[in-house]
Amino acid sequence: MLMGYGLYTDGHLEEAHKLSERDIESQIAKDWERASHPEDGAFIWLGLYEPSHDELAVVQQTLNLPDLLIDDALNPSQRPSFDWHGESSGFIIVKILQYVDETSDVYTGQLAIFFDHSHVVTVRHGGIGSLDQIRHRVDSDVAHTSLGPLAVIHAILDKIVDEYVVVANGVAEDIAELEASVFSPTLRDESETIYRLKRENLEIRRAVLPLISAAELFISKSSPSIPEDLLPSFQDLGEHILRVHEQVESQDSLISSVMSASMARQSLRQNEDMRKISAWVAIAAMPTMIAGIYGMNFEHMPELGMQFGYAGALALMGTVCFGLWRAFKKSGWL
Repeated sequence: MLMGYGLYTDGHLEEAHKLSERDIESQIAKDWERASHPEDGAFIWLGLYEPSHDELAVVQQTLNLPDLLIDDALNPSQRPSFDWHGESSGFIIVKILQYVDETSDVYTGQLAIFFDHSHVVTVRHGGIGSLDQIRHRVDSDVAHTSLGPLAVIHAILDKIVDEYVVVANGVAEDIAELEASVFSPTLRDESETIYRLKRENLEIRRAVLPLISAAELFISKSSPSIPEDLLPSFQDLGEHILRVHEQVESQDSLISSVMSASMARQSLRQNEDMRKISAWVAIAAMPTMIAGIYGMNFEHMPELGMQFGYAGALALMGTVCFGLWRAFKKSGWL
């Protein structure tokens, strides 16, 4: 599905069309003639949402996109990557993340980006990560957009990475709440919550980790493909990616520590319960033994003729039970 289309010249949006599927090929071919020469300062931005193979094939034929990259763009489960193909073209796959406050869940989508000096083609999968706000920002910031397709790439990646920060901070707050719950006086089984947070943090890690090499490249400012005016912006982008990666790694270690602490507290509670059970069993065993001896009904038993034998047996049971209870209480078993 076509979500947006525009022809930009020297940063200005010249044409924005609401095209039908029949008009896409002819319009792209027409505008690409103006954008095909680097010195013209023109480029096309085409946005697609979950296109079919046939829809993307039309764009491929017009812009001469590689077959292998088309297959990657159509796969919503592709691993993130940032690849340069020559000095001014490349292919990017990034995961789009969104944190939902109400449910503390992390939703994941995907964005594939083809770029060259003449075009930017975005292919989005999933119900999150609309590029409408980014397109509006690009359309209104002529000075930034005049730097070419990489300015659009930066605007897209900057928004996505900013969302990584929001998601990572949301998960950090959930971890803090979980940590407080695990160490609260009331012991709860938090294993399900721990594994859910572990999985959500892993979603962020899977999105960020493959971009580390690109982030290091941005920070080093060693890519000749990035215009000099965009270098500070890409450097800032790289620093954000590395910071999120460090935060995610730290959170992963913290979740593992919380998991260990929860399991240790559960084990300690089980040991305490077993000690209490054992103590009460020992207390109950003594009167049971005495009552069992006097319940054997032998004819010749030395205490059977005692006037206060019954009361004495009860007193003995009570004294022994109290003594055991006091001993277990003092030792911390009860």
